[in-house]
Amino acid sequence: MKKVSESAHATTPKVLPPRGKPGRAGRQTVYILSDSTGNLPRHMLTAFLTQFPPEAFALQARPFIQSPEKLTEVLAEVTRTPGVVFHAVVAPEAKARINDTCAAVGLPVCDLTGGFVTFLEKQSGIKASADYRQLHHLDESYHRRIRAMEYTLAHDDGLGLDTLNKAEVVLAGISRTSKTPTSVYLAQQGYRVANVSLAMGVEPPAELLKLPPKRVVGLVIQPDKLADIRTRRNHEWEMGDTAYNDPEMIQEELTWSRRLFSRQGWAILDVTDYAIEETAGRIIEKLELAAASGGGRK
Repeated sequence: MKKVSESAHATTPKVLPPRGKPGRAGRQTVYILSDSTGNLPRHMLTAFLTQFPPEAFALQARPFIQSPEKLTEVLAEVTRTPGVVFHAVVAPEAKARINDTCAAVGLPVCDLTGGFVTFLEKQSGIKASADYRQLHHLDESYHRRIRAMEYTLAHDDGLGLDTLNKAEVVLAGISRTSKTPTSVYLAQQGYRVANVSLAMGVEPPAELLKLPPKRVVGLVIQPDKLADIRTRRNHEWEMGDTAYNDPEMIQEELTWSRRLFSRQGWAILDVTDYAIEETAGRIIEKLELAAASGGGRK
């Protein structure tokens, strides 16, 4: 979309009273309009909506609005089926069209990004480019994330021990302590992560034990929670009850793993009831990891 004048770029987004109509099954429709993938506004709204009843809102994402024609199509839909409108677009004229259209039909609208960009422009004296293509530019940080993901997939569940020492983070723990999903999430942020599954009575890999202690995190979980997780897995695989989900055996495994972690001087993180994102954030904090060269921050 073509650029417009600086005055239009600095226009304060309008926030009208909440008059959106209920969506399906009585849920209020909330539109998320974006000129890119929509991941940023979706994450923002998801975080905001945790403070409301789970069934209160129905999110409707409309990403890749990158032409006036596409914007016209989306605004026509919003007008036909009203709801609360949030948008995260960079072109000033697109922001203005969304705000003006919503004002004309009496829909509540909120710009999720414009105020922050305007604030940074004012404080830095640097004019923003208003180019949505910069959001996912294929720069070095992007390629770092891809390399990190490739490394992590090749070092899942004890694979690739010969290059384990190249990992920035190694997660260790007994079965079903969220090692793999946490590793993948961290890799998406640009960190090279490996994970090694441990089994009581089996000597951990020498390559793991030789690593600098500050590079390894031992994951644990409350015994009753782990028993529930393993029992569900047993049922899914039609294994029946085995020692794998026996509460006493699980307690022994966890005690054994904690002793190992303490002996090795590894950080210990209890992941009970943590979302993967929170587990990853706490790992970064515990190991005092630097930002991964901007990887995953977009």
